[in-house]
Order: sequence, then C-alpha cells, then structure tokens
Amino acid sequence: MNIRKATISDIPSIAKVTVDTWKTAYRGIIDDNYLNNLSYRDREEGWRQFPFHNSFIYVAEDETQNIIGFAAAGPERALSPTYAGELYAIYICPEHQNNGVGSTLFRSIIKELEKSGITSLLLWVLSDSPYRKFYERHGGHPIETKLLETEGFTNLITAYGWLDITAVL
Repeated sequence: MNIRKATISDIPSIAKVTVDTWKTAYRGIIDDNYLNNLSYRDREEGWRQFPFHNSFIYVAEDETQNIIGFAAAGPERALSPTYAGELYAIYICPEHQNNGVGSTLFRSIIKELEKSGITSLLLWVLSDSPYRKFYERHGGHPIETKLLETEGFTNLITAYGWLDITAVL
C-alpha cells in the first residue's frame, strides 16, 4: 500500500471510492433511492470544488496503483472555538476495509494537520453508522449530535473530537 497526497487527476478515482463506499456503508441508514441515484459524475463535480488551496486529500493505493481509499481534511469549517481542524471525509473501498488502510490514512492526515500547526480535530459522522467505532478506537470522543437536513435525506450526525491529535500518533 502506498499513501500520497492527491492531485486533481485523482478526482475520478476519489469520486468512485466515495460513491461505491456510500452505497455499501450507508445502506439501511440512508434511503435506498438516494443511494441508488448517486453518480460518479456528480461526485466528481463535487470533488472538483474541493478547496485544495487550504485543505488536502491523501489517497491510499494498492500494489497496482489503484486508489482504494482516501481521507480529506483541513481547517474546521464552522469556526469552532475548540477544534481547529476537521476531517471532512475518510472512505475505504469495502474490500480493503479492516486491513489498516483507514488507520494509515488517518495518521497521515494527523501528521499533515500537525505540520500546519493544527493540534485539535473534529469530524462529523452519521449517528447510526457502524464506523463510529473506528473513531472511538483512535481516541475520538462524541461531543455533539445534531440533525443534518440535506437534499435527499435527513439524519442525525455526531461530532467526534480530539483536543490533542498528537495522542493519535
């Protein structure tokens, strides 16, 4: 496995990982109609809007240089007085989960945040997601729950926080 910073040319693969992972990870949590209508093209367009100028994405590649997962992070978007950084997304292809890919990507994100002077982190996850355990295993603590209302679905989301991300390393 190789971990590296993403480039614009990686966006189609990042979009594919996003859609494929959502369709498996959130089945039974998010309405099937919404999941069935996710498209690579739409997600690709969304990722093309990513603020690479002040945020970053790391990708994980397999031995044939196919992207099998990614993590995106940067400054916390809601201007929290407590948390300076935010993990925007972390997705691993289902067939590569539980093999250390997510943990390796997460640590890469932490190191990059730390290099930029960010030492605290939060993220938002669907409250019903079984992947919440991943964040708990890495020292995250639930700090807030709120309702997310977006086009296509409404769900509770939970924030996890790390006051000192160096503990993850």
